[in-house]
Amino acid sequence: MNNLAINRELPNNLLTIDQSAYFEVEKKQLHYVAKGTGLHFDTDYESVNRYALVRKDTGQLLGIHSDDYIIRPYSELAEKVNDVIVEAVPDYERFTIKTEDRVYENGKKYMRTINFWDDKIDMANYQDNGMHIKGTQEAIIPQLRIYSSMDGRWGQQIMWSSMYVVCLNGMVRPDWSFVVYNKHNSKKDISFSLNDFKMGITAHKELGDDLFKMMQRKVTNNAVTHLFRKTLANKQTKLDIDDNSMLVLKHLDSLWDNYCNKYGSTIFAVYQTATDWATHPITKGAIHNVSRKREKQVAEMMTSNHWEELYG
Repeated sequence: MNNLAINRELPNNLLTIDQSAYFEVEKKQLHYVAKGTGLHFDTDYESVNRYALVRKDTGQLLGIHSDDYIIRPYSELAEKVNDVIVEAVPDYERFTIKTEDRVYENGKKYMRTINFWDDKIDMANYQDNGMHIKGTQEAIIPQLRIYSSMDGRWGQQIMWSSMYVVCLNGMVRPDWSFVVYNKHNSKKDISFSLNDFKMGITAHKELGDDLFKMMQRKVTNNAVTHLFRKTLANKQTKLDIDDNSMLVLKHLDSLWDNYCNKYGSTIFAVYQTATDWATHPITKGAIHNVSRKREKQVAEMMTSNHWEELYG
């Protein structure tokens, strides 16, 4: 992972967009040498419908695409989302809103997170209800995430999620995470409306009740292992066999022991195990790519029959 400069110790609020998100890109057509001429003049080169996207400031190659690939600057996407939030919350400066911009692989990919600290769910409020939450610093905050890329691996994406403050696990919720997606060859720009923003905030406020239900449901170790074996650790093969990744199961088992000791043998501990595995991958590959893939796997796990079986 090659992060450029990320939000230094400067005043940080909604309108703060790191300078690493601001750079110009030019599209250069590719050519090939025509055979049979024996000479290499300009006229010997034939054009192809492929274009290199190159950073003007560094000369870095960001991607190779066809002519219909539209360059959409990262900064413009961030500013567009900011405009919607300002419309929804005109007095936003009264609230604690923190942003973080990450530019990966010298500009090939971009991620921006916006954390809304004043809308946090304080988990200490649930202690008297029999939950296995200890300590007063645990909370869940709504988080808006923005993705884009120049290499074509990520389309433009705006999605709601939540973050568990103590462990920094991303709170995957397939039934309400709002996602706006736009391919780079789409003629229309990505849309993000005032109603979209309000939907995400409303859904976050319902999250506390969902987690309360998870914390009341007891599970057995065998049931948890069966869930992970059939979902997160299940290798995607065309063969009708029970094929599992032992490395994934071992990692999940270690995380499960940790969260089980902290929250008890509950579905909430299962949920924290899965989101930890997705948010903090141990991998030799690009962490940001692996994490996004695993978040999708967790979302699919939570819509599976195996997940429903945990509730009895």
